[in-house]
Amino acid sequence: MENTDKGRRRRSKTFYGTYKDACRELSVAEVNHGLEKRTPAIGEAYNAWYLPWLELQVESGKKKQGTADEYISIWNRIVSPRWESTPIDKVKPAELQSWLLGLNKGNANLSMILLRKVGDLAVRNKVVDANVFRLEYDMPLATSRKKNLSVYNLSKAEEMFERLKGSNIEAQFIVSCFGGARVGESLGIRASEVYEIERDGVRFAVAPIKRRMTKVGDMPRPDGDLKTPQSERETLIPEPYCDRVLAIAKERMGNGIEWLADRGDGLPMNANSFMYFFYQLAGPDSIPLSNLRASWRTIGQFDWGVDSDTLEVLMGHVLDGVSGKHYIRPSIMNIADSFAKAYKDSEGYAACKKR
Repeated sequence: MENTDKGRRRRSKTFYGTYKDACRELSVAEVNHGLEKRTPAIGEAYNAWYLPWLELQVESGKKKQGTADEYISIWNRIVSPRWESTPIDKVKPAELQSWLLGLNKGNANLSMILLRKVGDLAVRNKVVDANVFRLEYDMPLATSRKKNLSVYNLSKAEEMFERLKGSNIEAQFIVSCFGGARVGESLGIRASEVYEIERDGVRFAVAPIKRRMTKVGDMPRPDGDLKTPQSERETLIPEPYCDRVLAIAKERMGNGIEWLADRGDGLPMNANSFMYFFYQLAGPDSIPLSNLRASWRTIGQFDWGVDSDTLEVLMGHVLDGVSGKHYIRPSIMNIADSFAKAYKDSEGYAACKKR
């Protein structure tokens, strides 16, 4: 038995000579290779050490479950088919380099983050002396496909607003495209949490962001489990778009339905379902759902004239500088005052009020 790049294998050799010499040759091989320490395959190290470490990272709050799921997906789709059965001490840098250059940039980066940690854990458990994944490798320069950066301008956003009216995704579309919520955040709002305010003559629907739905599943992540601590906030949907959100929330509560983004059976819609219905209803005018938030940010600044700091707070971002990080803590009324002051005088608001 001998260590190979495919694991521990029984090897053979044809020897020409006397029987006595052949026995001596076999004895030497058995001694030499019998003393070899068997190193685990990368797949064994992944299951034995990496997965428990990843689970502990999630439990301690150092990583989000969504991040952990992404690494598990990378293992299953990208890393495992090539490296699962390879012993850690048999990884050849040249082969690893060639494999990396065959991936797109995103998959290559995530794969190496995962493999470096697997290697670190193998070193810590003293099965190898060095981590081959910590060597310097050339990474792909670009992804295999260019990310779609399209956004809706105000005219197109209002067209989609009218097109989706009465659909099962209307509320979550409005909260994202006219309220700046992330996709998962727009799906985790209870109907009873939405309320109306008026500041400086402008009416708003206030949508508290406390939880989020993931791509799959029937219920949101626990309250507070958002992308960042600052993501827990209240966001504003200005008139006239607020009227539909408030009406939908009222209708939901009147029918005893808990979730604003109800999927039809009393449970909230998940992100994959939202995406499916959006692409069906929007047709060729659809953009990536994540770009609805970018559309809102662009419209807010260039069509509504709202200042950048106000929009950043509504997005759940930390403002620049020491004051932004530690001292500036506006209430939703402060934010609405700033928003309304700019919005009521904007051409975008004047145009939408004529509709």
